[in-house]
Amino acid sequence: MRRGTICIAAALLLCGCNQIAQRQGESKPVEPALGRGELLPGSQLRGSGFLGSYALLKPVAGTPGEWEFVKPGVHWQPYDTIMLRPMEVWLNPAAEYAAIQPQIYAQIERSVREIVTGEFQSGGYKVVDQPAPGVLVFHYALTGVTPMRQGLDPTDVIPIKAAVTAVRYATGTEPYYIALSGEMEVLDGGSGERVYAMVGARRSFVTTLKGRDITWSELRDDVHFFARQWRTRLDAARGRPPK
Repeated sequence: MRRGTICIAAALLLCGCNQIAQRQGESKPVEPALGRGELLPGSQLRGSGFLGSYALLKPVAGTPGEWEFVKPGVHWQPYDTIMLRPMEVWLNPAAEYAAIQPQIYAQIERSVREIVTGEFQSGGYKVVDQPAPGVLVFHYALTGVTPMRQGLDPTDVIPIKAAVTAVRYATGTEPYYIALSGEMEVLDGGSGERVYAMVGARRSFVTTLKGRDITWSELRDDVHFFARQWRTRLDAARGRPPK
């Protein structure tokens, strides 16, 4: 599994790319958002600081821009239950407007929790609200978030700064992508010991004309990707066939 207080951080960006495939919903790895934490091993990128120490993380083979730590000797089979700790939002250290409205945070937190819960329940896992032996506690954060002032009217638009590069194809469309960057740790529910950690980012391509606004509905594809990634990696560690 792939910036501050604790676990996953996520950067929300928009930008064009002259190499973008003309397909909707495609997801590919990108470099995670920069933070003020330690250097990620083997790179000049700094983590958000959410994970504290990054020294034990290793680059994931075949997946540029992703690092992970797996505690040696963990017996994963008994872990058929998970708990989700409240999500954290770590801001871009260079952000000029370093504030995020509580209702926006609550909306993102609620939606992420619903998506992750649904993904694990569909895979046969139980989701609880208290740690215990046999429970994996997921603590995650969105990183590199660059807020901007919110308008007065409620809307699905997320008040996060976006940048669009105008790159036009023969079709007349202007491709752009949404990138989500984050960090996560997974703790044993009995001992509180960290058994897994990751840093990473994904981008989902969209190929319609786009202004500077990001809506929450457009961000959902990346959240679904991460939730599915976490669940399938746990499945593999427990020796379960892919679903």
